[in-house]
Amino acid sequence: MKHIAIDVKPLTEESLAQYWKEVATKLGLEELMAEGVPRLGEHPGCFEVDAQTVSFADEFKPHKIDVMEFFREKTGMRMLDCKVNPRFLEKTEIVYSPDDKYAAMLAANPHMAELRKLFPMIDY
Repeated sequence: MKHIAIDVKPLTEESLAQYWKEVATKLGLEELMAEGVPRLGEHPGCFEVDAQTVSFADEFKPHKIDVMEFFREKTGMRMLDCKVNPRFLEKTEIVYSPDDKYAAMLAANPHMAELRKLFPMIDY
């Protein structure tokens, strides 16, 4: 039985980012892959992708095999794997008071002050 020597290149943050951009360009997935942020995983044979949008995980799934094959070719790490982590930015709801709303409308349209004088009974 013959053993084939494979040159294994360790995966670093820099090489991970570079390969991520290269494979995105090669596969024509620049827009999709811009929604994921790759980083080294806890284990040496794994890297993680933080999904910035809800749709990233679903849209990335059919392309994962091609992406992983590209990474495995570049690194020589045949058992390299990728894990997608949902990291959606949580929206914070801000409650505005009526005075805050009026101030925002007044900043957008200074003529609101004249209307308020003409129609004092209307609550803005």
